[in-house]
Parts: sequence; C-alpha cells; structure tokens
Amino acid sequence: LSDFPYSEYPEERSTTRFLFVGRVMKEKGMEELLAALELLDEAGYNARLDIVGWCEEDYEKRLADFQEQGLLEFHGFQTDVKPFIRSAHAFVLPSYHEGMANTLLEAAAMGRPLITSAIHGCMEAVIDGETGFLCTVQDTDSLTKQLQRFIDLPYEQKRQMGKKSHEHVAKCFDKRKVVEETVGVLYGII
Repeated sequence: LSDFPYSEYPEERSTTRFLFVGRVMKEKGMEELLAALELLDEAGYNARLDIVGWCEEDYEKRLADFQEQGLLEFHGFQTDVKPFIRSAHAFVLPSYHEGMANTLLEAAAMGRPLITSAIHGCMEAVIDGETGFLCTVQDTDSLTKQLQRFIDLPYEQKRQMGKKSHEHVAKCFDKRKVVEETVGVLYGII
C-alpha cells in the first residue's frame, strides 16, 4: 500500500485500456488473453492491452502482429510498473496457477479493478462483481465475457469498482496488519 499508493482512476476514453504485468507465457493465460483480444475486436469493442514483462516463450512474433493491428502494446520488462497501472482501466491476469499474485495486489492497491482466474492465488484478491470479475481458468469464452462485461460498465461504476478494489486490498492484505496478526499467532503458540 505504501509502495503502490492509490491513484485516481484514468479519464474516460473511447478505448478501454487493460494491463497485463508478468511473464509472457502460456501458463499466465497468454493464449486465452490474445484470443480474447481478437474476439473483442471482431465484436467491435474498442479495447487495447498493454503488456509489461519478460517474453519468456516464443510470443515475440505474435505480440508484434497484434501490436501492428493496434490491439496491444508490448513494453517489455520495466523497473517501474506504476505508470502503466495508472493509465489502465483494469488489470488482467488469466493465470493457470499462482501463489499469491503480487501484481494483482499492486494494481488493486492503486485502485484498479481486477479481471483474473477463479483459482487460489488470484481469486482472493477479488470480490467478484464488486472489485473486479473472475473468469474460468483456461477458458477463452469466459475471459472474453468478463472483459466485455467490464467494457460495458458505465464509467462511474468502473471508477467505483477501482475504489472498492483498493479498499479490499487495504482491509485484507495490508502488510503491517498481516505481520501483526502473524506475530500474534506465533506468540500465542509459544
């Protein structure tokens, strides 16, 4: 929360900006995410995806093709992701498996709604329908539906979803509170 402080929601634009931060690889849901981008475009949705992170698998050509089509922008590895979070309307992580995804907590701390897989390590960061949307893991149609659902929300509802996302992370994942509770439990055991 201190390293990723709340940031005002970006202005309403004709293009909805989604953000993915992480390793560009199949297990992070990249296949489903790219397929969903194509489906959104075919359906006439005006959306764009910013990708920040290492390209660990052979996605360079596909990312370049999508970038040429205007569907995404690949920024590569960045030491500071905060400017990308600030400009995003929502953060997307359709991962197959996670520990506790720090990227979700960071984006939520900055006040961005989350669209992520309904798996442990991701779903704990979201109150489905209030702070973001959960999609079925490895399911392009489910991911596409949730992205469309988000795009179709009125601007003010998206902004409020971002505020609630921040509040949820502050309530449940504040490092100071977690450390205090952990220490309290440990002293209770000792």
